[in-house]
Formats: sequence, C-alpha cells, structure tokens
Amino acid sequence: MMANTLRAAVEKALCPGWFFVARPLRVRVEHVAAQRVPWEIFRGHLLDPAHARESAEFEAWNLFIDDDQEPGVAPLVSIKWQRAWQRLFIVRQILTHGFEAYEDSPGVILTREVQKWVAELAGTIDLELLDADALPAELATYIFLAVIGSSRLPITSLESPLPAFSLGRLAYLPERSDSRQEESDPIAFLQSALAEDHKIIEQAKALEIALRAIDVHEAPSLMCVWEHSFRNHRETPDRIVGLFRAVFNTVALSPYTGFAGTLLATLRELASPERLGPAPVVDLVSYMLRHLCRHLTAFDLTLFHSFGANYPDALFLDALLKAYLQLIDAHAELFIAHREDPAALALDKRRRRRALRQACLVRKQYEGHRVPDAPTSMGENLRVLPPPFARVPEEQILQLAKRRRVLFEGDPLEGFLTGESVRRVHQESLEDLVNTIELSELGMAHFLDRPMGIFKEPGEVDRTPLLSYEAFSRSVLKRRLAQLKSVGWLSQELRERYTVRLDAMPATGVPVASLAPLERPGVASLADAQKVAADFVLLRATSQSRREFMVPYDVSALEHASLESATALRSANLIAVVQHPRPDGSVSQPTLRGYDGQGRPCIELGFPLGPDKMPRYRERSGVELVAGWQILRVWSTAADGLPKEFDLRDKAVWLKLR
Repeated sequence: MMANTLRAAVEKALCPGWFFVARPLRVRVEHVAAQRVPWEIFRGHLLDPAHARESAEFEAWNLFIDDDQEPGVAPLVSIKWQRAWQRLFIVRQILTHGFEAYEDSPGVILTREVQKWVAELAGTIDLELLDADALPAELATYIFLAVIGSSRLPITSLESPLPAFSLGRLAYLPERSDSRQEESDPIAFLQSALAEDHKIIEQAKALEIALRAIDVHEAPSLMCVWEHSFRNHRETPDRIVGLFRAVFNTVALSPYTGFAGTLLATLRELASPERLGPAPVVDLVSYMLRHLCRHLTAFDLTLFHSFGANYPDALFLDALLKAYLQLIDAHAELFIAHREDPAALALDKRRRRRALRQACLVRKQYEGHRVPDAPTSMGENLRVLPPPFARVPEEQILQLAKRRRVLFEGDPLEGFLTGESVRRVHQESLEDLVNTIELSELGMAHFLDRPMGIFKEPGEVDRTPLLSYEAFSRSVLKRRLAQLKSVGWLSQELRERYTVRLDAMPATGVPVASLAPLERPGVASLADAQKVAADFVLLRATSQSRREFMVPYDVSALEHASLESATALRSANLIAVVQHPRPDGSVSQPTLRGYDGQGRPCIELGFPLGPDKMPRYRERSGVELVAGWQILRVWSTAADGLPKEFDLRDKAVWLKLR
C-alpha cells in the first residue's frame, strides 16, 4: 500500500469533524514522523513500557483532548504504522491508579502508588490483507471501538468504553463532517447521525452520548430531534423504539452516571400523545425490564459482578421499575386484561405484566444486599475518574463484611405497590402464572459464549464473535416460586400446584452440563450457567447473535456439496456449542457442534489448524474470525423421525470467509 494513500486514510479517519467533545474540550491531532518506543505484545495485550523487552519504530498519529486550562498530557487514541510489519496498530490510553518502583536508598527498591497512563491495543490492521479502498472504513471502525469499547458485555477494561465517553465528553461518528472543527453540541451530533445513512450502532451511540452529555432537566430539548424527524417522515415510531433498544442492548452502565435519569426523562417526553404515545414507550420499558431481569438471573449479584460489588444493573432496574409503575398508574388500560381483547392485544398486555412481575421479584431479591459505597469492580476502581466519582476502598470490593451500604435501604418495594391500578396489575401478573410461558419465565436467563475462542490462552484478548443464548432452569424456577411464597405473593397451595406442573413440563433443548464447557477467566462462557444452576438447558441462540456468527461465511457454496450442511447452518434453531471430541475420539482438537431446537445434533464444524496445532484468526473490523471451517458431519431427520448422519470428513467441504 502506498504511503501517501495510507496517510490520507489516517488523516481522514481522525478528522476533527467526526468527533463530539463537550465544551470546553478540543480535539488535537499530532503527527510524529518517526518514534522508537518500547513495544511488546503478549496474548493480545500491550506490555507496560517498563516491562517490554523489545522496541519498535513507528510513524504515529496521536489524538489529544485539550481544555482551556492545559493541553492533554497523553493521547487518548493513537494510530501507529509499523512499515516493516506493514501493520497499523490502534492504541488507546486510560489514566489509572498503579505502582512504580523507586530506589529508597542505595540498593533498596520499594514501590509507591502513582497515577499512570496504561496503553491498550484496541486493534491491529494487517495491510497486506486489506484493499486500499477499504482502509478508511476499517480505520474508522477501530477508532469507534476504541472510544465505545469492544464488546456489548464489558468484562475487561478493553471491552469497556473510554471514561471520556461514559462521562459524556467524547464520541466519534465516521463520515459525520469534513469540518476541521469538532462538534460540541450533543443534540446536533445526534441529528447528524440520524440524518445520514449510518449504522444502527453508530446512531445508538450518538443517542447515548446525547443522553450522557445533557442534564436530566434538558431532556425536553432532545424532542426537537424527533419532532424534526417526524415532520420530515424520516423516523417511524418503530425505528425510534428500535434505536432506544439498541442503546439499551449496548450500554455499559459502569461508572454509574445520570444516564438512567436522562433516558427515562426523555422517554416520558416521548410518551406524550403528539409524539410516540404511551403504548410504544410502555413496551420499550417492558422490553428493558424483561431483558435486564434475565441478565440478573444469569449474572447475579452473589456470584458475578465482582460478587455484587458492581451493582449498576440493580440501580438501573430500580429506576426503570419506578418509571414503569408511574406508567401503569397513568395508563392502566394498557395492562389490565379484558375478555373482549383480541389475541394480539391480550398477548401484549400479558407481556407488559410479565415485566412488572419479573422486575418486582428481582428488585425484592436484592433488598438488603450489602454493597460498597459506590458500584465498581477491581478493574473499574483502578481508573482515575474526576469528582464526584471517588475511589472505593479495595476491602469493600473483596470483603462483604467491610461493605457499609445496604441496597435499597429504607426504600422497600411495597412502598411503591400502593396505587389501586398498580396493585391490580401486579395481582394479574401473578395470576398469569397459570400460563405455561409465564411460569417458565421464572426460570429463564440469558448466557453468553465465544465458541470460536476456545483455543485462546487464559487471559488472552478474545475478540471472536459473541453468541447469546436463552436458557431455562427448573431449579431456578423452583427458587423463584419459593421467593414468591416467602414475600406473600403466592399461597402455599399455588406453589405446590405450580411445582407439580413444572415437573410435568417437557424438557427440550441442550443441557449445558452435557457440553462440559470450559471456564475461561475474563471471558464470557457457558460455564457461567453451571455456577448458577446445574440444570440449565439451552433453548436457542438469539437471532442477532446467530447472524453475527454466520454472516461472514459463505454458506451458499456448500449447497452443491452438501445441501444438509447449508440447511443446518441456515436453521433458525441452530445453537453453536463447544468442546466436542472429534469423530476419531480425540479430545485435543475440539470442534463446534450445532444443535436444533429439539436438542439434536445437526452439524459439526472443524477448526483448520496450523503447524503449531492452533487455528489462524483473521481480525476484521474488530472481530477475530477463523479463516474457514471444515464441515465434518451433518445430521438430518429421517422419515422415521430418527437422526441420520452424513460423514463429510473425506469430502473436504469448506465454509470460507466471504
């Protein structure tokens, strides 16, 4: 790739007009023609310069955020070009609490606590594998991910947003403007995202930064965005609701800011009849509550979230639930069942009541839970944040007995279930448990896995696709029935009746225990499900995560070699799982196996391995993908209803990247 072409692409990607920075901040890009720095990468992580054994020379472009008082002392994002390797490295830096060694006296080395900038490798672009025309978009994707974080479930620091984004001070929108001046108005930044043909994730993050950058009392000012869109017929109610759903599905709540309050104030404005109206907003908050409850069922505040030290999900649930109760009080007709309701409306109302029941259960569960003074984790607590965010004593994170705060103390749920409409809807939500779907919901959870990353070493950065699964546990359901009985929302007679019905319910799906998933520290894994309950069964992979998993691969090429393979991979019920022995019995080379909705195997995929017996990953737009899959076996259902196996190991049928 020509040097001038590369430099032009980098300068375009760092165009100030593509950034939002809150006043009085400013963007400054500094170009360094040549610099030699300590440089060593270990398992995807940049080592601290003091620990690096090697150095490298780069041409670099550094993005600084300055204010009126002083210039930025370290670049938040850097693009480093290493000519010899023909690679571009996208690096971001975060100010953290750390330690440094110093000589206290001759021959005596001690350590002291300091604030230091820690560099994280946000991505690598291999220029030999990329067409020059694709470079600007690829660069923009990596800068975008460096700002917002690399995962919708931020477990590690690299997967979390930059603090400047979380605090509403910095955002990035590719192709926003060719201006040499950054945008300082968050509403104008959002308008430009909606006016152009941007990806839904880019529009969602533009909306999120607007919600983070403005005060809760400024929420009505956001209405001009939607009113302008309505007048020009650019936005439909469904599209606006979809945008808010995307914000919810990708938001990182830690550090816990005023985001929730501003979001709910905005939704209250949108609920007016001349805008979206109450029904779409009720359904949107219902969606958020139901999915948040499933998340907190899977990743609870006892085993996960730093053993409950990081509890923004519980605070968000509380805020959503209180807003939902206000909606019920004002629009009870959207919740209360009537005999004459059409089937579709009856289903909508039952789903809305489900959100109330599940949210009340989870909120009640965490009343009295001991938590630190502020929600945080060990990693989050290392970040240096401005006031009013204070560092939590480490002992509160590690030791339950040292925690002084009690969650929802003096704020019992019963104090909000007082209105006549609210009490009626709450009672109907409990009566809904006669419906099998509603009863099953008590045991539902969402779990995550990165099946392509099973060859990764412990602690290694894993950017492989994230799959999301709906899972069900009978034991969790029984615990919830016991909880309903203990708080007086369910009689002993009904509890016993529902338990009998539960025991008679058919079990379909893939038992997690049968997969023997490997626990991977710092990475989402199906092993997390077994920590919660040993009897979780996978029901389905969510459609969006399944698409993201398979879209990069060309399935159509398989139709001539194996129609069964193509059908299996396109199946709406396909669930990808891991750690199966190969047909020869070897367990040293795991494969991926897909199952249908009945828990029957339908396809087995093999990893192409290099001489070192490891797969080759290709990084593309922040995602690591294996170069291809070999179709080893497929199963189809025969006329007698039994699975029929087709062995394709000798046919060399490959599923290749597009």
